[in-house]
Amino acid sequence: MGPDEPIEATQRQRAERRLLTSLRRHHRRVPLGTDVRVDTLIAELRAAEPKRPSRHRGAARLTLSDAQLREVVDGLVAAGTLVRRGHRVRLPDRAPRLDGQMQTRVAELLGTLREAGSTPPRAESVAGRLGIPLALVDQLRAVGELVNLAPGIDFPAATWGEISERLDRLGPAPSVRLVRDELATTRRHAEAILRRFRDTRGVE
Repeated sequence: MGPDEPIEATQRQRAERRLLTSLRRHHRRVPLGTDVRVDTLIAELRAAEPKRPSRHRGAARLTLSDAQLREVVDGLVAAGTLVRRGHRVRLPDRAPRLDGQMQTRVAELLGTLREAGSTPPRAESVAGRLGIPLALVDQLRAVGELVNLAPGIDFPAATWGEISERLDRLGPAPSVRLVRDELATTRRHAEAILRRFRDTRGVE
């Protein structure tokens, strides 16, 4: 089927089902995400397509081009089945959420880092012990729950806010040594903290 040819009804219905299935699968894998780029959604649909022809009706091949799949997405948006924001789409009722067990684990991760103060352990190490996927750690960073300063140095957002307030009281240009002593942390942590602090305050 060429890119300019009308989309057959059976192909359109098949594409709609598989696009929605791919979107739901993406949300299960990225529970804190709200939407996804259309090109990413199409790529994930392609990756899930059966590699060989099958007699099973549900595994019939999709013959649409990427441009036609984008046209199908447009139709889903027009029908209200999907909501578009720029190049990204989501389900109308989509909200970031974790199941109860994972929420408890994430709360324990953040609590462990918070209790460690200015010298937190590696978030990945704590997450591994708690059974939290590393992809979810990245999502926590992306949504701002974790503030990543350098490889292996993450602070919960509230802790970083407290540290920033303390640094504000040290004057306009605190040294690494002053930050280290004030926060009772290591030089490596002090350097990362001061670098991020200067970036957020626009200080050279």
